Amino acid sequence: MQNAVATFAADNPRLAQVYFYLTDYKNKPLDQTAFNNMDQYFQKLKQYHLQAVLRFAYIWDDAHPKSQEPTTEQVVAHIKQLAPWIAQHRDQIANLQAGFIGAWGEWDSGARSRMNEKEILQAMLANTPKDLFIQVRYYNIKSRNVDPQSSDWQRVGFHDDYLIGRPHVWNTAGADPNSAEWQAMAKQSQSVPVDGEMIWGSANASDNNGQLISAPLIAQRLAAHHFTSLSIAHNYKEDGKDYSLSAWKRQLVTPALLDQYKLPYQKLWFKDANDNEVSRSWYEYIRDYLGYRLAVKDISYQNDEQNIDYQVNLTNYGLAAPVLINKAELVLLDAAKNVVAAKDVTDIAHLQPLQTLPIKWQVDKALVSQAKYLAFKFTGYSNTGNRLANNINFADGYNYLLTLN
Repeated sequence: MQNAVATFAADNPRLAQVYFYLTDYKNKPLDQTAFNNMDQYFQKLKQYHLQAVLRFAYIWDDAHPKSQEPTTEQVVAHIKQLAPWIAQHRDQIANLQAGFIGAWGEWDSGARSRMNEKEILQAMLANTPKDLFIQVRYYNIKSRNVDPQSSDWQRVGFHDDYLIGRPHVWNTAGADPNSAEWQAMAKQSQSVPVDGEMIWGSANASDNNGQLISAPLIAQRLAAHHFTSLSIAHNYKEDGKDYSLSAWKRQLVTPALLDQYKLPYQKLWFKDANDNEVSRSWYEYIRDYLGYRLAVKDISYQNDEQNIDYQVNLTNYGLAAPVLINKAELVLLDAAKNVVAAKDVTDIAHLQPLQTLPIKWQVDKALVSQAKYLAFKFTGYSNTGNRLANNINFADGYNYLLTLN
């Protein structure tokens, strides 16, 4: 892990893709050694302030998959064993991927035919925290095994581990953008997290006609299915070579190009703090707009004899809604940064790209008189405050919107 952190330090990642292979336990229960090893790894994640995109799997040797494959009964038993551990580490897990079935936990068709996939997915849903999203590799894993009328339907997101820019049959929803599955994923991804992974750079020769992956095409795909995360271990600088992500750093993007590709952006992103124009690259665009990008558009207030009515208009310029944000609030802080009053913002997680959420708050003047700042805080399950895409003061998890008289 230390080497990976050093390799990608300049990219400042906040997530780590974590695979735990249970190969040695395919015929027996997990022992304390297994849990100790996982604990030690998660302690390292915490040291580096990383959350896990977590997957369990058995098969790493795809040339001999059956030799490493457990029974359905053993998988379900392991899921039940893992339940308390997953709950204990909930704050360190961004998403849990379905895993368990097939090579690398990617649910290939052969492995799916040999396993009871519905029993396994239902065991995961039943034995994990209800606020933890589970991502599946293919759309039909969800459509075949989860009742659309159940609360579990809203817990199941997606991960596409074969991004090459253009549609492909190995994509989560297949190769046809006009298909019912593709359109269903486009709709459902508005409210669930979606993870992405490009092919390895060395596979460009065989899988992408020897070409680097197109940044505009990837950006359009990330937007169409509202991706919230993307692996930077793939097609970047593995093997000591420069691949697609490296090339994107040298490819400039402009407002005209983003308009041409119908991609969202914040006009101020092309300005520095002194209002001077700045050049931007496709790498920067995908880095900054992947998932959500929240910014306060404007603030207004009115007062009468008793109250002050604030309205803060919050716009999402990102490619996806902030589905992993579980708490947001407007707060009044005094000079010592203590909370004087707070208002929960309950519908932020579903704020779609280029939509604006008006946050209205009526506050008694007596409370306002005790405050020095109006601030905004929003957090995920790690409970770490996130920064708005505004040029304002940010400290201790608070975005400082106004200094009050």
